[in-house]
Amino acid sequence: MWRPSRHDICYGRVPSALLIAAAALVAASAPTRSALAQSGNESMFVSVLDSAGAPVLRLTTTDFIVEEDGAEREILEVRPARAPMQVAVLVDTSGSVTGATGDIRRGLETFVERLSDGNELAIVTFGGPPRILVESTGRLDRLREGIGQVFPSSNNAAYLLDALLETARGFERRESPRPVIIAITGEGLDYSYRDSRQVLDALRDSLAAAHMIVLRGGLNVAVNSDFGVLDSGRERDIVLEQGPVTSGGQRYDVMLSARLDTALDEIAAVILSQYEVVYSRPASLIPPEAITVRMRRDDLSARGTPVRRAGG
Repeated sequence: MWRPSRHDICYGRVPSALLIAAAALVAASAPTRSALAQSGNESMFVSVLDSAGAPVLRLTTTDFIVEEDGAEREILEVRPARAPMQVAVLVDTSGSVTGATGDIRRGLETFVERLSDGNELAIVTFGGPPRILVESTGRLDRLREGIGQVFPSSNNAAYLLDALLETARGFERRESPRPVIIAITGEGLDYSYRDSRQVLDALRDSLAAAHMIVLRGGLNVAVNSDFGVLDSGRERDIVLEQGPVTSGGQRYDVMLSARLDTALDEIAAVILSQYEVVYSRPASLIPPEAITVRMRRDDLSARGTPVRRAGG
């Protein structure tokens, strides 16, 4: 069971062919990756969208193409993804989202109601150092109570990168089988002490699909700091741009906070309608450097995340 603890948070459209987890599979000598070099069946959790961005159902093995380092693999089975999800919802409570608090709460209420049945969710805020409001649970009453504790801190900047990195590391330590990160952030400054490469590496290693919702038009909140702060705007933008693409997630830009519930509804629909695509991998001493998933139909797009093998 995935259960983030306070130790885990210590302080701080998509192309038709999607490159996923490339660097995650490079290190052939790493013990945690050695299992990937074995022959046998591999799996991916895959979302498929039509040209309007809606999930597509009732697809079969003939609809998908999976390639490893450019070599097409035989697809053995396509089935609805039924494995329980471990979902971490990261919520910006910095000064840049002060006016959006009510809309954030309303959107989260509906979102957790749709996801809580059979899955585990945690709620973490990052206006100031990241803080767990609700540890991993499927209990709707606890999640609602936590949502009621989402308050903005007008004098604080965001620590999005710190929250993403520590959450991803928690997933990796627990070898979470189907981790998902939903981050809701404004456009204010980020005062994290981690850079974009550290965060992207952590997302890769965790095999978590990262979905980013960016509330546009917020305030830039400057906060005095005695510590060396990274080029926060550039590092933050790199993660917001590359994180969803490389992890199999999606980015949403929301111009009005009142539309946040729509973005959360779309994410819920996408992850609840995922497929598990099972394919064959030939025997090899060297794991693939790149895995891609795409559709045979040009009007459909795919994004996917490898399924973690038990014990590896």
